[in-house]
Amino acid sequence: MSLQHLVPRPCLRDAARLVLVGALAAALTLGAGPARAASAGHVSTVDAATHQMTVTDHGRTVMTFTAGFGKPGFRTPSGTFHVLGKDEVITMTSCSANITCDPRSPNYYVLTVHWAVRLTSSGVFIHAAPWDHAIGQADTSHGCIHLSTADAHRFYDFSRTGDTVIVKNTGGLTGNPSGP
Repeated sequence: MSLQHLVPRPCLRDAARLVLVGALAAALTLGAGPARAASAGHVSTVDAATHQMTVTDHGRTVMTFTAGFGKPGFRTPSGTFHVLGKDEVITMTSCSANITCDPRSPNYYVLTVHWAVRLTSSGVFIHAAPWDHAIGQADTSHGCIHLSTADAHRFYDFSRTGDTVIVKNTGGLTGNPSGP
């Protein structure tokens, strides 16, 4: 007996749609598949309420860092992210982050940034910020997560594409323009 005899046709179409939606959601959640599997166990939690970043490997804390976050108007987005890529050195600009291309704006910047770990395609990174002397005390970035140079280098070396990064208590929403 076929499924068509057991389920009315409108329900069968709805069931097919649900399977398709479920498959699409799974594909979007899993992304590159093998990169996620290779990174199983690496989870970092970055908490803006405590200005702390805790890095774990299979549930065991392996590093803890002091972190800085986005200033008012440029709050770092909260959520669960996966490492999209890494750059030892990258040039970040307010223009490429869709903040401003006007050099007269107080939010304009062109910076050479080291040990950058990308969390979003829109430009949220965890990176070294040697110019930020308020890391852990005040939030000064345009949405990125600031670490000291030594801490950023350690995190960069440890992290892998697909690693999970949980960002919480920032007050920011996903999709806002962001940068260093």
